[in-house]
Amino acid sequence: MTTAPWMLLLIALVMISAPGILAQEPARVINTEPGSRNLAEVFKQADTVAIVKVVSGDAENYDLAVYKAKVVKSFKGAAAGSTFYYGPYIGDRLGWDYLVFLRNVAKPASPKKTSRGGFGTIQYARVLDDGYGSMMISYVCAFDGTDPTQKCDYGVRVCTNYIALPKSMPTFPPAGEDAALGCRWVRKSALISLLDRLASAKK
Repeated sequence: MTTAPWMLLLIALVMISAPGILAQEPARVINTEPGSRNLAEVFKQADTVAIVKVVSGDAENYDLAVYKAKVVKSFKGAAAGSTFYYGPYIGDRLGWDYLVFLRNVAKPASPKKTSRGGFGTIQYARVLDDGYGSMMISYVCAFDGTDPTQKCDYGVRVCTNYIALPKSMPTFPPAGEDAALGCRWVRKSALISLLDRLASAKK
């Protein structure tokens, strides 16, 4: 049995006009990561650098995740004891302390039109470096020392693959060893001392 010429013509037209019908190309997904910058650069770019306590959060009434935070210690751009809002990256824990590097956003965030809750229309700040500018503070047993009591201390989790610290500052695990997501612990006291020096140099 032979194929009619008109049928061959129809098949050819379909292939020319809609090649995707016969062969679907896979969707292309491009992952992007921020480049590596040193802490001093991030400090300089930030409008606010502070240790904050997250007192509440809202990912329901806005088009972005918004955290309400109280300033525990300020290094730049905020008064201790003041309250402000930041976002939009999810994952910060309510009641926990964070070291944050923030850039003010000109356009305020308003609740969705269908919302009856939220904080109202608010000015907020954006976490720098795709969220890596929000660093969790916790008491951890991740440090070195011959005495077991030296191994436990308050630390700050810094993703050093993206925000580089001075080589003189010890990180745990040390640079060169594998670390989950490229994030390492630094003693809180050592990092505060560095940030105090950066704040003093700015004045």
